[in-house]
Amino acid sequence: MQTMPHDMMIRPRFDDAVREAYWGELQTFLETDVRPGFRRHYETSVEPQLRDVLHRSPDRHEIATAMLGYPANRAWYVARTTAQRQAFDASRAIVDQQADELSARARALGNGHAVLELDASLPFPRYVQAEPHNMAGGYDDSTGSHPLAAGATYDRALAVHRVAAMGPLVDDVGHSIAAMLKTAFPNFAPRRILELGCTVGHTLLPFKQAYPAAEVVGIDVSGPCLAYGAARASSLGVEVTFSERNAEHTGYADASFDLVFSRILLHETCEEAARAIFAECHRLLRPGGIMFHSDAPQFDELDAYAQSLRDWDIRCNAEPFMDGYYAMVLEDEFARAGFARDTMFRLFAPSLIVQAGYRAEETRTSGGRYFLAGARKATN
Repeated sequence: MQTMPHDMMIRPRFDDAVREAYWGELQTFLETDVRPGFRRHYETSVEPQLRDVLHRSPDRHEIATAMLGYPANRAWYVARTTAQRQAFDASRAIVDQQADELSARARALGNGHAVLELDASLPFPRYVQAEPHNMAGGYDDSTGSHPLAAGATYDRALAVHRVAAMGPLVDDVGHSIAAMLKTAFPNFAPRRILELGCTVGHTLLPFKQAYPAAEVVGIDVSGPCLAYGAARASSLGVEVTFSERNAEHTGYADASFDLVFSRILLHETCEEAARAIFAECHRLLRPGGIMFHSDAPQFDELDAYAQSLRDWDIRCNAEPFMDGYYAMVLEDEFARAGFARDTMFRLFAPSLIVQAGYRAEETRTSGGRYFLAGARKATN
């Protein structure tokens, strides 16, 4: 029987749990057992043919197009897309069955540790896809079936499908990045911390645990995710604030935070919005404050074949802005926002779960680390 990691995640019926777990395991199998084998076909067959035609090394777009001519890869696209949709559908079906109980638990936790600030008048950005990652209902849950459904679905899906790689609370990224930040900046003691695009708080809560004396705030444009996230944080006894705001224009005062960061936010924004967010980070930071953004590595960290693997996400997983964001030279964008180049950094945070050997035989990850890039605001 499944063990639920917190009170806002309710144990499902057995048959629903099996269906949910099946689609999650199939995603993992396709990603870690099947897809890596396609590189050999590329290197031995596709790349030589492309070089003969192009008389140069192929780029990521040319590689992705050519690899779609490989029947096994085309079948993988179909299977991976189906598994992704079915996994989120399975989690959403469980959440819909539990709607009344979720509401009751959220009400009971309403005066708990977390603070919730909602703004029903905040426009939802047009660039955010209706169902990113093929997640049923999307972040704003336009069907309006239940005010907690978007957050509950997102939390369930990640907790069930990513538990082997990220832990039961899906918080390995937050703990790992916070540990790396403490190592890289040992004398940095932020008093006020802001996460942009926090969804339900998977990364936010570890920062409160890493810097317990700090005020920790997470913002997002999704009211349903924030409402669920606040209840989740209260159930875990963590004092944080969830506020419905847009990361491009937060409404907070100049120089009001010491640390501003995001995790897997910027590949879901258009380039114009990403640049506005970088400028907003600079405005929000106090002198000496730190900004960083953690996402998949930029294209300039990868070889052309690895870059081409993002084609599935762009083409089939409702992630149309990946190509533009990952192609950005982040240091140029940070400079445009006002940060000095000698304060900029790129880091890879080792996964604490991988280092500890937590279910290591099941993670089947290569590398076990998280990319982040950032800068420090000048002190004068």
